[in-house]
Amino acid sequence: MAGLYRRGKVWWGRAQRGGREHRRSLQTANRAIAEKRLAQWLGDLQAVAWGDKPRRSFAEAAARFIHEHLTTLKPGGAKRYGVSLKTLAPHFGGKTLDQIRSAELAAFEAARRGDGVAPGTIRRDLACLSSLMTSATDWEWIVDGCNPVPSYMRRRAKRGLKEAPPRTRYLTEAEEQALLSAATAAPRAAMILAIDTGLRREELFSLTWAQVDMARGLISTTTLTKSGRMRKVPISTRSAQNLAQQVRYLESPYVLVNPDTRERYVQMDKGLKAAARRAKIEDFRWHDLRRTSGCRWLQRDGKSMAEVSLLLGHSSVTVTEQRYAFLEAEAVAQSLSGPHKSRHMAKRTRREKSDISK
Repeated sequence: MAGLYRRGKVWWGRAQRGGREHRRSLQTANRAIAEKRLAQWLGDLQAVAWGDKPRRSFAEAAARFIHEHLTTLKPGGAKRYGVSLKTLAPHFGGKTLDQIRSAELAAFEAARRGDGVAPGTIRRDLACLSSLMTSATDWEWIVDGCNPVPSYMRRRAKRGLKEAPPRTRYLTEAEEQALLSAATAAPRAAMILAIDTGLRREELFSLTWAQVDMARGLISTTTLTKSGRMRKVPISTRSAQNLAQQVRYLESPYVLVNPDTRERYVQMDKGLKAAARRAKIEDFRWHDLRRTSGCRWLQRDGKSMAEVSLLLGHSSVTVTEQRYAFLEAEAVAQSLSGPHKSRHMAKRTRREKSDISK
């Protein structure tokens, strides 16, 4: 025996199986939709009765994925997946996992592109979906090899669905001076710390006085970082003066505190944008301050890639080399332009004459 009934405006399904009554909300006020969902639910119940596995929905998989997988990720990764799951839900929320195929992925991509979303962001959303489908395979909710996302992304990469080139923007020393001069007090203090220490945004704005050792001239990060490892970064003379001028509040352990709310700052994007606008600096973001720090250590201070990798908290030297490979290309380009070109050509001529004489 099976049928529909209403609770308020919502349709529910009722069914008898094995001497037990099952009830389930069909989550709709539309009778036609309710009838279709009832038929699907009855089919799942029948499959279970015959020893088959029920068809699992995206919503069920997302709930288990959040509970079991996101808790194993670093905070940044879990946050990014959480954003993607919210984006994926409107498109796949009413589907079972076996209904998610290439056509549905293409429809999702088209809708996101129509909203003006960048290809790199769409790829990250699909990567989250792929991870969810892989977890569903591990749970034996879908058959092994039925995750359509990896092959779809490989095909679409040839047609523009790929990550944007990595950013290489950093401040010249003249731009740095102009930006800091144009900034108001609180953003200026945060920018100085960001450039001098290379701390990530969350590391900077969650920095506490307990992490600052003025006597030894060191800042210690916590393990709640992107790499999950604690590291120590030096406090420059400029940052030491900057920290000495910061007001300490008894009720707050944080270094960067809003004097009006006595709460820590979470971000200062508006302050950065306003200073950049006044200084006439274009295409600049907060993370570019961290890149500026890495460039200063490599170019001005002559530190090695291995040293900069440790200071920035990268997972390996290879990551640092990939992030800052553009500096070598810039150096070569500069050596072949303007006043540098004549010096470069003179050195090359001397080398060639030396080789001939040998």
